Amino acid sequence: MPHPLDPQKPLLETMTWPEARQAAQDGGRVVLLPVGAIEQHGPHLPVDVDNRIVTWLCDEAARRRPDLILSVPPIHYGFNEHNMGFPGTITVAVEHFTNYVFDVCHSFVRQGHTRIVLVNGHGSNAMPCALVARRIVNETEDALASAVNHWSLARSLASELRETPTGGMAHACEYETSWYLFLDPDGVDMSRATADMLEQRTKYTWVDIMEGDGPVALIDDWSRISNGSGVEGDPTTATAEKGGLYAEEEISNLIEFCAEFKSVTVAPRRNYTARGGDPNPYDYLA
Repeated sequence: MPHPLDPQKPLLETMTWPEARQAAQDGGRVVLLPVGAIEQHGPHLPVDVDNRIVTWLCDEAARRRPDLILSVPPIHYGFNEHNMGFPGTITVAVEHFTNYVFDVCHSFVRQGHTRIVLVNGHGSNAMPCALVARRIVNETEDALASAVNHWSLARSLASELRETPTGGMAHACEYETSWYLFLDPDGVDMSRATADMLEQRTKYTWVDIMEGDGPVALIDDWSRISNGSGVEGDPTTATAEKGGLYAEEEISNLIEFCAEFKSVTVAPRRNYTARGGDPNPYDYLA
């Protein structure tokens, strides 16, 4: 006798194709695509930080709401040219990265899913991920895609927990180190954690993932601005307790968003141009 299908497995990689088909039925569950990177994270953290966090986050959200969410295998490598001066960093050219991630997302649409969330774990992936989400909306009929930097789901909490000033939460910092201490304390060497608060070069440019970056975007080559550690912030203030609190906050907010996202109505496109067939809604102004 064949095994019965499990329509609510939380992870795509554990499914058979009939189960994957069921998960995509009637617009499907909300697909969470973790998007990470392999890059240096200072002398105290492994190079898989960005992948480890977002993959766990998406998988755990799906485990808690398998009726709503499907977590899928991650994009492991990201756009990382600015970090290539440090060993352990892998980069993908931005145009290749964007097209590849689009193809992955578009495949889910072709399979029947109509809601996709790119959950990003690496700062330089943010703009390409937003562009991919925009392309999915523009280039498909009934699918909606969105992109979120996972730390954005915990900004309110960070204002209560953080011990470092502006600039102290940017890379291999209090926040990321706390997350990794929560996930895998044996994988962190806190004896090598070092504070490296980079100089604010102008009053309009700074990087802080929790307080928001400065009004002017300026991402320089990391080897030119780092003091040699690869860190931007102060990981010495990190704790596993903080990491657990961030994890719960992000899971809760991600699930809440997915529920709202799933219920968003997709209205038909209109064409109000002279070549279109839709009536001019402002004819009364003529």
